[in-house]
Amino acid sequence: MSDKQDSGFEIQGSGNKKEPDAVAGDLLSPAPALPTNAQSWNLEPDTGSPPVTRHSSFVTGFRQRYWPVVTLAIIGINVVVFLLLTYAGGLTNTDVLLDFGASFSPYFHRGEYWRLVMPMFLHVGWLHLLGNSYALFILGPILERVYGAGRFSLLYVAAGVGSSALSMSRSLNVAAGASGAIFGIAGAMLVAGYMHRDIIPPRWGRAFGAGIVPFVVLMLILGFSEKGIDKWGHVGGLLTGGVLAAFIPPPKHGLALQFGDERPSQAIIVLPVLVVGLAMVSTAQHYAISRDVTRLLQQGVRLRLAHQDAKALERFQDAARRSPRDERPHMLMGAVYLREQQFDKAIQEYSQAVQLSPGAPEAQLALGVAYRMQGDLGKAQRAFEAALGKNPATADGQRLLADLYADQKLFAEAVQHYKQALQIEPQNAESHNNLAWLYATCDDPKWRDPHAALEHARQAVELTQWKKAGFIDTLAEANFASGSYQEAVRIQVLALQLDSRDPELQEHMLRYRKAAGG
Repeated sequence: MSDKQDSGFEIQGSGNKKEPDAVAGDLLSPAPALPTNAQSWNLEPDTGSPPVTRHSSFVTGFRQRYWPVVTLAIIGINVVVFLLLTYAGGLTNTDVLLDFGASFSPYFHRGEYWRLVMPMFLHVGWLHLLGNSYALFILGPILERVYGAGRFSLLYVAAGVGSSALSMSRSLNVAAGASGAIFGIAGAMLVAGYMHRDIIPPRWGRAFGAGIVPFVVLMLILGFSEKGIDKWGHVGGLLTGGVLAAFIPPPKHGLALQFGDERPSQAIIVLPVLVVGLAMVSTAQHYAISRDVTRLLQQGVRLRLAHQDAKALERFQDAARRSPRDERPHMLMGAVYLREQQFDKAIQEYSQAVQLSPGAPEAQLALGVAYRMQGDLGKAQRAFEAALGKNPATADGQRLLADLYADQKLFAEAVQHYKQALQIEPQNAESHNNLAWLYATCDDPKWRDPHAALEHARQAVELTQWKKAGFIDTLAEANFASGSYQEAVRIQVLALQLDSRDPELQEHMLRYRKAAGG
């Protein structure tokens, strides 16, 4: 599948430069008139300016600092998960990001329901994490102080789930990030400000309702205008937070609690904690199985490149047994059978992959190629239309077709479709990269063109700002094909800096160093 889209679950901080403690200010405005026994409550007199780090508590009778425990806990979880993801290579490897639970519609529809929950704890870069953490630290304490830890937790997790649900219903991209849930906070503040104004303490009223509208409008505009942002995730979180806030009012505050009323129960926090806990346990179990399967698939791919198809099939079949719902072993088995011109077996494997990954275009396109090579042009056309629609003239569609033809060593068809992809979208980095790899490594001397490989590989790494290890590896391979062995080593060092644990990159480096005499 194509490389990951920056999920877009990223929010830049608002222009408000207020200090965090000022955001988490006192909920209770000084009462205009106090009972005669006010002194027995040990209340400090109103000084005319609200306290910043101290917070009134009419229940306990003394001033105490309020800590937004849930907000801080969420930020802490995000940081821990980010460090684990970074260590595992998920910032540069889409498969690892998916194994950590990023949202992806085809996988969700095959029963991986934890993908509704996990994306709100995943981030694809330090800026992504810091931007969302800042926005959460600004907005989270406000809503948590007004709603309480329990209801706030419910709103936040439910908004994150709604964000992922709408994203996966409207997009086939891989997505991750907390900003859908953060939009849920904004949606709850917007609706509560209008529907529950009488319950919200007066000093916080300006942050609710109309006060949050500029933030919402600005962030929505940015989401819809910038490429790579998951706008549907933002909308889903906003709508979910707003709808829930309409039915879940904040608990009573202030004087309502002075005359014997019980403080609101926080027991509802058990529900979001249970949902998140189950999702993380399911993801951990899936990760362990998927990494084992990935190792088998990588072994099979190496055996296939060494023309040991029988042993490669054994690895793929073992992987399919260990993970029956994973479409990848069936895709690879289909490719082996197709290259051996065992069309019926190839079609069977690709059909199984389509069933396991509904909505993903790769399996449908592979099935179409198999039908076309078998000579059944009608079924091939229907498979292509199922993947790309009636008009397949899209850059990604042409690139996917080219990838399939290149895998079957049908180089003329592959080059044709890569060029069509670049005619449609000249700045398509993945098409440049894959065409460069074909020109650098093609078995057929007729299609081997190191000079063209260098040209397309340079464009790919420049378009991606040297941030994709695989594209940098292609540039190193193009230099190797051109005989520039020292340059290949130098460039491969950059690829390994981004993904030092990738065995394929390590193998390439050994080959380059050997050729360079190192």
